[in-house]
Amino acid sequence: MYYQKQEQRPYYPRRPLHSFQDLEVYQKALECSVLVAREVNNFLAARAKIKKKQAEHTNLIDELLIKNMLPCALGIPHQVAEAHSLRFGDHIAGIAAIEKAMLNCNKMIVYLEQFRDICESGIPWEFFDGAIKKYIYVRRKMLRLEQAWKKFMPGYKKDGESG
Repeated sequence: MYYQKQEQRPYYPRRPLHSFQDLEVYQKALECSVLVAREVNNFLAARAKIKKKQAEHTNLIDELLIKNMLPCALGIPHQVAEAHSLRFGDHIAGIAAIEKAMLNCNKMIVYLEQFRDICESGIPWEFFDGAIKKYIYVRRKMLRLEQAWKKFMPGYKKDGESG
């Protein structure tokens, strides 16, 4: 009778981290930001070519969404890099920076849903669903990273430890 997991993968040590660029969270956040920026750029280029006579308020909504969405998407990798640097000197500021990046992941999900539902972009729904899933994944990885960083904070105690 086996008491171990049957489908256990072999152990592979993780690659050592030399900089924030080695963090999977940074790599995935950068991938998401590039993906969103390219789609928005393609949307703007297509809209400029078509030059449809749309209602002015629709263009205003599109512009407001894009002006808020792009800085948010492009800022998440910067926040991960900043958090990685801050955690060495000021643990609390590093944790706060990674929490800000998690907040922006949530905001990006909202922006993507709004862009999908409000703007008539012609971008397939599969793109939005994939991008939303990627941002959820990145946010979950950031949460795990934050929990790992908290273990190295001075005065950190595991749940249930006393003294």
